[in-house]
Amino acid sequence: MLQNLQSFWDWVYLSFQWIFGFVFSNAIAVVGFVLAIIIIFRIFREQRQPSSIFAWGFFILLVPPLGVPLYFIFGGRKLKKKIESKGLLTEAGKSENTIYPVRDQFKTTGNCVKFFTDGQLAFENYCEAIRAAEKEIHILTYILSDDEVGRTILNLLTEKAQEGVRVRLLVDALGSFYRPKKRIEQLREAGGEVSTFMPAFPFQTHGWANLRNHRKIAVFDNRKCILGGRNLDERFMGERAVGQFFDFGASYEGPVVEYLNGVFISDWLFASKQKLDDLQGLIPEAPAKAGDSEVAGIASGPDIVGDLLYERIVNVIQEFKDELILITPYFIPDEVLLRSLIVKVRTGKKITLILPEKSNWKLVDFARTQYLRELHQAGVNIQLFTDGMLHAKVMIADREVAIHGSANFDIRSLFVNFEIGMIHSSAADIDIITTWIDDLAEKCRPFGNSKELSPPKVRRLFEEVARLIAPLL
Repeated sequence: MLQNLQSFWDWVYLSFQWIFGFVFSNAIAVVGFVLAIIIIFRIFREQRQPSSIFAWGFFILLVPPLGVPLYFIFGGRKLKKKIESKGLLTEAGKSENTIYPVRDQFKTTGNCVKFFTDGQLAFENYCEAIRAAEKEIHILTYILSDDEVGRTILNLLTEKAQEGVRVRLLVDALGSFYRPKKRIEQLREAGGEVSTFMPAFPFQTHGWANLRNHRKIAVFDNRKCILGGRNLDERFMGERAVGQFFDFGASYEGPVVEYLNGVFISDWLFASKQKLDDLQGLIPEAPAKAGDSEVAGIASGPDIVGDLLYERIVNVIQEFKDELILITPYFIPDEVLLRSLIVKVRTGKKITLILPEKSNWKLVDFARTQYLRELHQAGVNIQLFTDGMLHAKVMIADREVAIHGSANFDIRSLFVNFEIGMIHSSAADIDIITTWIDDLAEKCRPFGNSKELSPPKVRRLFEEVARLIAPLL
């Protein structure tokens, strides 16, 4: 009797365990499927590029247990509820919700521009600008490394904070993951303020790990600004060493600095959760005219209505008359940009694309190759820089307009990241950029050898897979 009773309860237990396991496993599948459908609809509402919609949709529906969580971590783009409280300030005293729609009619004149194509000169200028600051230093960077460059700059900032200069340092949480935390604490103890932009891990505060601040802006006394593609890292600036990246940047003095300082303030308020009234000692005076350059700053990212930098790049490509030169470390264009380049070159226009022969991201190099073959076949002059890692981002059209800044020529920079670009239209500035490009070209070789045009089947397979997932990079 007791044996039969024990068998009965064993049967009940095993049945319950089977039913629970069946319901639980199917519940996970159902929830995953529902979430996948919700995300697909969300992707369409975000007005993404068709390639991005296809890549994410394919990944989410094919492997929901992996695709769904990865989308929540990396898939966000224009998140209105997260960003609607963030805007670009036009001037101190206005609401932080103000959006500054930078277009051609907002060009500033009377600026002094100095370009830096050498990492050592760029570093010396950066350090000198910190030493010369008297009231206020605002620095925003994607990477702040625990190396000689990063530590030197932090030491200088700490000294200025001890002197009573208001120092605000904003770093991207992911890009500066390995930042020198002890020295940052020393800066705080000296009176400096430090904030991180968008936590690197998902579901912390703002929640989306995908939204990275890739801008590099340093403003001193609302009078001088240093901007470009260089991070605070010895790979980008400091004494020339083997492996140092070739990059491009500039310093600005004049009216355009007010706008760039406003971009920093907007990012600072969002990251620090402060209000404009909390910022003590902001310099209210607009920068005075300092030169003859005509320049426009143009911010891009989730905090901007539309995709202004992307739209400006498309406009330049579609409207140039004779010659276009494009320099970028990473080349993953969307369909509109790719077709615009092909159409223009087939109408007899001259297009030169300069890339590093090998970038520091192997997957991106695989992803770009099919685009390069297509452009090469259409007639684009593709040059590969052979003297190291080329990290500059520059475009010049008809020697009449030039664009440079922090944005790469890829989908992430143009549609996801927070970026900053500068548009130059003064002949003197463009002559300097053109001379630098001519020097760069001497260290390049043409794309199109037999291995690049007819790769082995295994490599071609890797290229096709890389291109398929390129919109996710």
